[in-house]
Amino acid sequence: MLFHVTHTHTEHTCPVNNPAVLSETFGKVYSSLTENGVEVIGWWGDPPAHQMLFVLQADSIEAIYNGLQPIIDKGTASVRPVTDAATKIKALIGEA
Repeated sequence: MLFHVTHTHTEHTCPVNNPAVLSETFGKVYSSLTENGVEVIGWWGDPPAHQMLFVLQADSIEAIYNGLQPIIDKGTASVRPVTDAATKIKALIGEA
C-alpha cells in the first residue's frame, strides 16, 4: 500500500542546527523505515515550513509507525493511505 506522510515540527524542535540531534533523528529515519520493511519512494523537505514529506510503500501502517520512531518525539506525523490517481482514473474511464 502507498502512504503519504507529512511530519511537522516547530522551529523549537528543529534539529537542523544541532548535528548530534539531527544524526539521531532524521539521520536515522530512512534506515529505520527500511529496517521495518518500508520502501521509501520519495522523501522531501520544506525547511521554512518545518515539514518533511514522505511517500512510502508498506504492507502495514504499523511498519510505518515503527519506522518513524527516530523522529516521533520531534513533531507530529500525519500518515494517510493514498492511491495512484492517474491509474485509478484511467481504470474508471476504461483506459486501463
